[in-house]
Amino acid sequence: MFIPRTRSLPLVDQSPSLASQLRYLGRDGLTGQPVRIDDRFIASVEKDFAEYGKVEREAVPPPPVGADDVIRLRIPAIGVDAVVARYGVDAFGRLDVPADAATVGWHPAFSDIPGQDGACFLAAHVSWAGRAGVFAMLSSLPVDSVLDVALASGAVVAYRVTSVFDYPLETIDMGALLMGREGMESLSLMTCSGPPNEGEFPLRTVALAVRQ
Repeated sequence: MFIPRTRSLPLVDQSPSLASQLRYLGRDGLTGQPVRIDDRFIASVEKDFAEYGKVEREAVPPPPVGADDVIRLRIPAIGVDAVVARYGVDAFGRLDVPADAATVGWHPAFSDIPGQDGACFLAAHVSWAGRAGVFAMLSSLPVDSVLDVALASGAVVAYRVTSVFDYPLETIDMGALLMGREGMESLSLMTCSGPPNEGEFPLRTVALAVRQ
């Protein structure tokens, strides 16, 4: 079926700028139609992206251990059985990550404890120092796979994978990932992906799961 072009959206070239990608992301609450995003918002996002990993700040350690801790992640479908450790924010304002290939990072200041009806976020490397990382196979994780998170209390919380996507780094909405699925307990897993360019990966693979 032929669908005519509409004038409500601009034509975008094959290599759109960050601004042109952001420009019409908004939606009118009543009509559902795209609306322009404020120029100040676009400028702020472009500034943050330009400074990503370049402007040094003060690192922030994770908060003190609370009533419980995430200690292990198991994903049988891709052979993951890994220790989970606590991290804060690095000197460049990013969520800190493990300095090895085998550990999964949990950020308790920005993430809920599994089993408490909230959203949990875990991150690990796809590769590290020439070795395959614990999330090396995350992009091939099948939908409907079951995984589990073990807590220091001895509790084990199971999740079912609902989606796996690759996102360009500059379009990642970390706030949305940390908040998880609205109205249900969820778990987000993230790693770098895509062919590296001078040590930087252009994509992020994100697997989203919900409480089993």
